[in-house]
Order: sequence, then structure tokens, then C-alpha cells
Amino acid sequence: MVNTSLIILLLTTTICIIALSVFVIKFVISITKLSDNASTIATSVSKEIEPTLQELKEAVKSINSIANNADIKFKNAKVGIASALGLTACFGGKLKDFIQGISKGISFGMKMFKK
Repeated sequence: MVNTSLIILLLTTTICIIALSVFVIKFVISITKLSDNASTIATSVSKEIEPTLQELKEAVKSINSIANNADIKFKNAKVGIASALGLTACFGGKLKDFIQGISKGISFGMKMFKK
């Protein structure tokens, strides 16, 4: 009786190990196929995205050059406005000195004739 029980236990264990081995082998094959498919998908996505990334890179370069040109033009306009204001201030200062000189001269002349 003990002999029969051990033989049945051995057969059951062997069948379970064989079934488990089959499932593990199927699982490994599925995982391998999945990894191959994932690699293929990653490669194709990379090839599809590369031209888009190149276009984005060119667009960023273009936007950067436009921004740099606008910055340079803004600086030039700022310098131009500053120099124009400087010239008018200088001219205004000279004109102010000229008018003060004339008024002093006229007042000096009036004082001379009063005496």
C-alpha cells in the first residue's frame, strides 16, 4: 500500500513538473517574441520621429535667429533714440546758453544806456 502511494505521488509530481516546464517554456517564448516586437516598434518609432525632430530643430534655429535679429534691431533703435535725445539735449543746452548770453548782453546794454 505504501508502495502504491509513493508511485502515485511520484507520477503526480512528474506530471506537474512536466506541465510546469511546458508553461515556463511557452512563457519564455512569448516574452522573447514580445521583446522582439517591442524592439521593432521602438526602431520604427525612432525612424518616424527622426524627421520630425529634425524639422523641430530647424524651426527652433529659425526662431532663435529671428529673436536674435529682433534683439539686435531693438538695441540699434535704442542706441538711435538715445543718440537723437543726446543731440537734442546738446542742441537744447547750446540754445539755452545762447539765449542766456543774448539776454545778458541786452541787459548789459540797457544798463549802459541808463547811465
